[in-house]
Amino acid sequence: MPQSLIEQLPDIIAQGRRQAQRILESLDTCERVRLQTREVVRPDGKGARAGTRPPGPQWMNRLIHGDNLLAMAALLAGDEETPSLRGKVDLIYTDPPFDSKADYRTRTTLPGMEHEHRPTVIEQLAFSDQWSDGTAAYLAMITPRLILMRELLADTGSIYVHLDWHVGHYVKIVMDEVFGKDAFLNENIWHRAATVGRMGADHQRKFDSVTDGIYLYSKSGRHTFNQLRRALSSQQESAYNKVEAATGRRFKLVTLGNYC
Repeated sequence: MPQSLIEQLPDIIAQGRRQAQRILESLDTCERVRLQTREVVRPDGKGARAGTRPPGPQWMNRLIHGDNLLAMAALLAGDEETPSLRGKVDLIYTDPPFDSKADYRTRTTLPGMEHEHRPTVIEQLAFSDQWSDGTAAYLAMITPRLILMRELLADTGSIYVHLDWHVGHYVKIVMDEVFGKDAFLNENIWHRAATVGRMGADHQRKFDSVTDGIYLYSKSGRHTFNQLRRALSSQQESAYNKVEAATGRRFKLVTLGNYC
């Protein structure tokens, strides 16, 4: 009898650790991955050719196109111009594929024909959420990436991982192993717009799936945590006044959310 996914998880995590360790061991060798700059976008909106430096401060935000496993290897290694970011990143937000079995390749409809864009290797990973060996292959993909993300985080850093019902529960087990179960802070529920009337016949037999989960972990427990508060609008105040009048209970609802 084939192993269940839960039975496969220890081997998947162990293999992910070995893959991440090989990458970390290669950081100081000639085989390390380096970032290649194709264009520098200056703050004034004017582009500059590769190899040229814009005037002003040297630090600039970066938009990196490519497989994030290779990109993280390059950021961990550093180069002559940018030092290693190992243990330097304060916050990571990642929105990986959801193992949804969907294909997001671009299709363009023209009069009398339909054109399908043939994706590059990078685009196949980024836009096709289909895995030849199912969820086990998905978890094998994401495990070493989560390990490298932890290596990039500062001791005062935190990470948000955005998933949904397809694999969120499995990835949380992986994150408990990578970051430590005690490093888990919150699962934040993101409620999407209602989808009533837009689903197929199958959705007439169950509730709509209208939420995603965002898992928040701290690297050391010494993360920055800022509460965002806003006063109620007059419309909200009126609604709560009606609730208070009907129930005889006093409410204080001003917190919108928490952000690191």
